Amino acid sequence: MNKRFNTICLLLAVISFVFLNMQDAEAADEKPPAMAEMWHVKIDPADQKSFEEALAAHAKFRKENGDPRNWSTYTPHTGVVGRDYYIRHCCFKWSDHQKYSDLAAHKELGENWENGPGKYVKKTKHFYSWVDHANSQWPEGTKANLLRLTHHKLKPNSNIGPVVKEISDLAKKMGWKRSWGWVYERNMDGVYLTLAMPSENFAGFEEPKPNFEEMAAKEIGEDELKDLFSRFDEHVESLSFRIMRFRPKLSVMHDK
Repeated sequence: MNKRFNTICLLLAVISFVFLNMQDAEAADEKPPAMAEMWHVKIDPADQKSFEEALAAHAKFRKENGDPRNWSTYTPHTGVVGRDYYIRHCCFKWSDHQKYSDLAAHKELGENWENGPGKYVKKTKHFYSWVDHANSQWPEGTKANLLRLTHHKLKPNSNIGPVVKEISDLAKKMGWKRSWGWVYERNMDGVYLTLAMPSENFAGFEEPKPNFEEMAAKEIGEDELKDLFSRFDEHVESLSFRIMRFRPKLSVMHDK
């Protein structure tokens, strides 16, 4: 079995964006909304304490001064820590995004950012992504204090969507209880498909018995399972893995 097959089986056990422009156009009519926005900011780790204090104050200011959105802040738990902050809102339709962009409150919110946490930011990146709700399993109320993320950089002209559907249909058919989500993103480096698996805590990392591979092999047979993930692998140029931690005090979370 190749390394990507092993990685995906392991990740699922513990738990086509090539046509992005077309999907973006269709997203306006999707139910539920499927577009997400994320800001990735980098700071000098020496400023971590000051930045986080300022970001917490700014999050409170946004909540109380006209920002209607929830913004979830995540930081790396593996890899380089104390430098990167990912601030994400999900999900919206493009028409709603335009209304949000037109809010008069942005002037005051922007000034508060620049005079607060923005002073410590060395580099900023801005992304949009598309959430494949149909092939995800993310029930209402899912706890995502920790996120295990596998980023698949796709080969040019890849059409991985049908294989993603096969994998997800299999997981649902055999009653896989863990939650997962598929997210597509295009940036200047290429097109990425991310598999996200949430956990309330580290205990959620423990492998269930039987695990995903055992259940899937029993459902469709070992040869068919290997073929399924081999076909997935054909679309993948490279992959990386990391764990992210949710930072509620640095987030904007409105009461429902």
